[in-house]
Order: sequence, then C-alpha cells, then structure tokens
Amino acid sequence: MRRLGTANGRLATRRGAAPGGRVALAVFLLPLYGVLFPQAHAQSVVEVLQEQRLRARATEVLAELGPRVRPRPVAPLGASDPFVEALLAARRARAAAADSVAAAERDSVARSLQLNQIAWTKMEPDAQGSFLERFREVYWQAATPRSSEPLDTTATTALRGRLQAVFGRPTRNADALRQVGYAGSEFVQFEYWFVVNDSIPILVLDLDGPFGTGLLVAGSESNASLLPVLKADLAARLAEALGPDPWVDYYHSFERRQWYRTGYNGTEQFTLEIRPPGWSRRDRVDRWLIHR
Repeated sequence: MRRLGTANGRLATRRGAAPGGRVALAVFLLPLYGVLFPQAHAQSVVEVLQEQRLRARATEVLAELGPRVRPRPVAPLGASDPFVEALLAARRARAAAADSVAAAERDSVARSLQLNQIAWTKMEPDAQGSFLERFREVYWQAATPRSSEPLDTTATTALRGRLQAVFGRPTRNADALRQVGYAGSEFVQFEYWFVVNDSIPILVLDLDGPFGTGLLVAGSESNASLLPVLKADLAARLAEALGPDPWVDYYHSFERRQWYRTGYNGTEQFTLEIRPPGWSRRDRVDRWLIHR
C-alpha cells in the first residue's frame, strides 16, 4: 500500500479533507490509520485539513505583506476598532449567505431523494476494477459524525454483522491478498463499496477494526449534500436488518502491532489475537488502487 500524504491539502483516497470537509480517500486506505488515525477518533479529517489550510493561508499572507507591519496607535480601553468591526461584519454576512445557500441545497436534495427510491448496489470483490474505471478520479468527502446517530455510536462489530445481513460479504477486507491476489489494506478490517441509484459512489468502512465505534461513510465531494440523507437511509436499513449474520474478518492493528481474527459465529461475537497469517507475507500487488 502507498502511504498517502497531505500534499496540496489533499489525501489520496481514504483520508483527507479540505476546508468544509473535502476528503480524498485512496481506496486503500491505510492512510486513514497511519496518518490521520494513529489512534481512533484522535483528530477528525476535517480538523486536520482545516489546520493545513490555515497554515497555507498564513504563508500566503506573509508573502503578500512581509513578516512585519507598521504598528498602529494604541486604542483606548474598551474602544472598538472600526476596521476590525467592518471585517468581522463582512465575514458574518458571507457566512450567513453561504449557510443559507447550503441549507437550501440540502433541503432540495433531501426532498428529491424522499420522492425517489434509494437503491444501493454493493460492489462484489471481482467488480472493483469496473468501479474504479468509473470513479478513480473522485475526491472523497466523509459524512460528518454526530453523537446522536447510530452509525456513529454503535459498536463497529455490531454494524458489521448488520451490513453482512443486508448486503452480504464486504467488497474487500484485510485478507484481500488471499482472496483475489490484490493488495488490500491490512490495516482496514472491511470496506463496502456502493453505487447508489446507478450514479453515486459511496464507501463504508471501519475506523479501528473490532475496537472501534461507528462507520466511516464517504462519497464524492460533488455529491456532498446527499451524504446526510444517504447516511440516514443506510442507518434505517441496518436498523431493520434481521441479522446479524455470521461473518469473519482479519484485522492488523497498526497501533497495537497485533493481528486479530474477529467475527460472529451465529452465537457470539469474538476477537482473537493471532499470528500474522501466511498470506499476509506474500508479495503485494498494486491492483485496483486509487492514487491521487
């Protein structure tokens, strides 16, 4: 796997977000763990990219104005600076206008989706090549996590069983090398790739294997306004699942430096420490990866 950096404020597909939540996730997706998630939930994708943008803008300002500015007279205690007040007022006005437009777009999209049936098509492991032919150049944006949403607060293992019940096996998981000979990320327990309504790409994956909470749900930045509605629809489908169905995954924890075999056997959920599987030592082949 190629470890993805943050050049130009972008991460290759499983990471990264520019101001406002832009994410570039490389589909496979070691970066989310090695760089942005050395510990699960340590710092959100959005926060990382906002900080990068702030530093970049500071560099631009220094280049424009130089490292020093002429000092201004000291204002009387309690006096307001008219220049600062005008700047803040302009910023508030721009923010209010942007929020109004964004809210109108979200409402319009929500109404549109509510009037039409939402159809989820899961990509099977051998369909990854065709998926990437269509969506290789996508920049991914992660849905904003919320403490009130089940997809953000439920144990990932419970959600994995419900995903299995509704959609079957994942598109790829840690033993992808054994399954079909391509270099899936060993630091990701599972990945579901979807195409919604025949045109909208969606990724759903774990955040910290069997030790995490919630799911990472991401879509194309061009469909960012759809993410809240699609995430709510996915949550409703999983809540209605009759499962969980039995499943087994492998997970290599970067932080713990340990391999695990985890799953549900129809009676109980289990997570066992294991030695590195033999197939994990095979030569890795870069197939079906997004490099951006």
